[in-house]
Amino acid sequence: MTDPSEIHLAFAKRFHAGKRLRPATAVQLADAEAALGVLWPESYRQFALACGAVYTPELLQLVVEHQAGYGDVQQFLTPKQSVTETRRWRLEPEGGCAAFAIDSSGNFFAFRQLTATQSRSDDATVWLFDHDIGEVVEQAASFDEWLARFLQL
Repeated sequence: MTDPSEIHLAFAKRFHAGKRLRPATAVQLADAEAALGVLWPESYRQFALACGAVYTPELLQLVVEHQAGYGDVQQFLTPKQSVTETRRWRLEPEGGCAAFAIDSSGNFFAFRQLTATQSRSDDATVWLFDHDIGEVVEQAASFDEWLARFLQL
């Protein structure tokens, strides 16, 4: 399964606990980009357009059972929530940051070093902003790689 759209849909189908997916619209994503002054990586943009704010509460149990060595993701944010939470947690001063999801402890997953002036990147490194220990830790070299590892559980 190497096609990003297959990874996105397989992730949502397997882990989403909601009644149905509610994909983001192109306008919602563009508004969030304008508000944050960034361009979402294309991989995330396609995920949001296809799947939206996926809710994955069962992932924590799987991560623990499999002793995966990495944390869970519990909730993907809507574009509006991304703007609100990025600003609330003051991620913007880091430069080009945009939160897109949270884990079961309330820590944020975000992209860093995004730009609004150059062309949109295909993918971007996923970072965890851990509020308990005050660290920013790289989680995966790309959004699609990050999603795909959960599918291996």
